[in-house]
Amino acid sequence: MEYLTFTILSSILVIIIVILILKSRRDRILANRIPGPNGWFLIGMLPLFLQEPEKLIKNLLREYRMYEKFIIKFWLFNNLYIVLTRLEDIKLVLSNPKCLRKSKDYMVLQESIMGQGIFSIDDIEKWKNNRKIVIRGFSFSSINSFIPIFYQEANVLAEILQEKCILKSNECNISGPVSMATMEMIGKTALGVTFNAQTGGCNQFVEHLQTAMHAWEYRITHPWYLNNTLFRFSSVKRKHDQSQKIINEFTDEIIKKKIIEFTQKIDNIDIKIEKEDEDCCPKPKTVLEILLRSSHKMDHKQIRDEIVTVMIGGQETTTMAITCIIFMLAHHQDVQNKVFEELQSIFLNGDHNRTPTYRDFQQMKYVEMVIKETLRLFPPLPFLGRRLNEDIKIGEYMCPAGAALIICPIFLQSSPLYYTDSEKFNPDNFLPDVCGSRHSYAYIPFGAGFRNCIGIKYAMLQIKTVISTLVRKIKFFPSDRCPTPEDLRLMFLMTLKLVDGCYVKVEPRT
Repeated sequence: MEYLTFTILSSILVIIIVILILKSRRDRILANRIPGPNGWFLIGMLPLFLQEPEKLIKNLLREYRMYEKFIIKFWLFNNLYIVLTRLEDIKLVLSNPKCLRKSKDYMVLQESIMGQGIFSIDDIEKWKNNRKIVIRGFSFSSINSFIPIFYQEANVLAEILQEKCILKSNECNISGPVSMATMEMIGKTALGVTFNAQTGGCNQFVEHLQTAMHAWEYRITHPWYLNNTLFRFSSVKRKHDQSQKIINEFTDEIIKKKIIEFTQKIDNIDIKIEKEDEDCCPKPKTVLEILLRSSHKMDHKQIRDEIVTVMIGGQETTTMAITCIIFMLAHHQDVQNKVFEELQSIFLNGDHNRTPTYRDFQQMKYVEMVIKETLRLFPPLPFLGRRLNEDIKIGEYMCPAGAALIICPIFLQSSPLYYTDSEKFNPDNFLPDVCGSRHSYAYIPFGAGFRNCIGIKYAMLQIKTVISTLVRKIKFFPSDRCPTPEDLRLMFLMTLKLVDGCYVKVEPRT
């Protein structure tokens, strides 16, 4: 009986393998013409992906550098991935309206916390409509009105960092406090909600967010779990579902409170709208207000998906950016001194600790160079993916429909092909004449083309506010726990993340 069962299972396995081979025969013929590692039969590059997230980035970088002047193909099971390294190819794809759909790896996000939000949604018409609505919350008038909130929370962050250092011999892990500060900022600006995150009011949400992101990374690097049936038996699935439930309940409560608030004040709101129309100076609305009052009515789930997407996009990316900027300033005292000198010249007259203005930010030329250089080395979205719905010729190679096109800002932006001393931190990479001589697609930390990040201006204004406020109050130095930039450990969890935090020493400026 056991022998018969084994024979039947073996036959089924052989049939499955034959079907996969026949089905992907044409794709393999086209793919074999593209440079890149072939990997094991029907397994592809899976052994490389089965390593821990920190090693994954290093191993992928090694493979990337080997084939950097070509496009690169690799297989994961029967899934074909084509990595674009040449700037002309990257521009062709990101600016092509036929390449708007995300690769199927993003389907995991649709089944998770982001649902049908604009980052992960696959319905292009729905994406276009929702993007137009959400982007209204990041208009110039809106983000300009956010500056006092950014500044207020940056001051709270400065106080917290100084308090932590008094308790821990001037050394502290800045990643946690920065994360809570950006959480409070996105809550107050995009949602009109006070989380009290910097005083311990939002830790649970962030913790469960990390659990959900770990589950996404786990399914991508263990691709058999992309199958929902198999994933159902994983312990990771149970942890993910619990975290997703808490995140959804957290977001539902925010939406519920706002709906009640709008219902109770509907008469006042109508009066205000009329007055704003008369004054021709409407008060900027939060993203949540815009979604709830949109003429294109969204159901509750769609609003929740967009809010979670905005919260992740506005919190995760800027947390990493601000943390890494502080770290690089600590390890490059000459750069930190130049930043401080520029800020001193801008805030020379009157109150040195006043709230910065938009005009002040326009004068922060060197600060902006430092931000951009940090984002070059630590892009918030290290990998981007698009799905081909039809065959397309990229360079000299025909890429088959169904393949995933992968773009790697983290490797592209540290390439010696486009930057001198590419792994060295050097803000002069963003001097005007240097930028003018470089291909615009050699720097895409927030993506590019049709599906680029809608919050770029928001992020830059927030980061400038936080950095200019902290540097005016605090000096940063290297920590004994992380004495060189090479000691900063990175990993990939949808966004770029730190393995074990980011330690620096902090001293108040006198």
